[in-house]
Amino acid sequence: ITMALLEAPVDGDLDKLMKVRRRAWDFSQECVYTLDRADKQQPIKKFPDFPFLRYMIDEMQDEPLLAVVKHRRLLQSWSAKIVATMDAALHEGRYIAICSKKEEDADEHVTDCKFIVDQINERNLLPIKIKYNYIYTELSFPELNSTIKAFPQGSDQLRQKTCSRIIADEFAFWPMAKQSFVSMKPTIEGGGQILLLSTRFPGFFQEIVEDILE
Repeated sequence: ITMALLEAPVDGDLDKLMKVRRRAWDFSQECVYTLDRADKQQPIKKFPDFPFLRYMIDEMQDEPLLAVVKHRRLLQSWSAKIVATMDAALHEGRYIAICSKKEEDADEHVTDCKFIVDQINERNLLPIKIKYNYIYTELSFPELNSTIKAFPQGSDQLRQKTCSRIIADEFAFWPMAKQSFVSMKPTIEGGGQILLLSTRFPGFFQEIVEDILE
């Protein structure tokens, strides 16, 4: 554990810090508020405690290759961003790529990760302040040498990158889904993880979900 994370002042605080950096589900319950853009009355909400969310977040954290079919209002995208934020904000040397069809869409996910960190700091949900830098498409944690970076689709976008984790959103709607997936594969072979998220649409994503790739 890094010196940056050992600034917790008392044993109880350090125990909490170790707990939330070990499991993304514990992080979600202790530290996470999300932004519901459809709710005008109460847009900022504590992440709920539902059994299906625990199962999903555990799978997202642990599986080397996971494809998830998204449904409205089930917080699957937020679950992925919780895993990404916990991984990069509380661990050393992590490089998390969040990919979408367009760069601006991918950056919106990165700013949601920033929102999670801001809520932690403003509400004093951890015994330390998480230090970060944000520029367009990139949320970095300099004391840990970890980064969450937004990318558009494309076979060349990640080819030169060594990623700890790749999250591909609305993957079924990428015109270059197959080429992009091929460029991601070395991430798994090197010990990293790939998470594909999308609403239903026929094509390459469906073949992965149903395990019918030739």
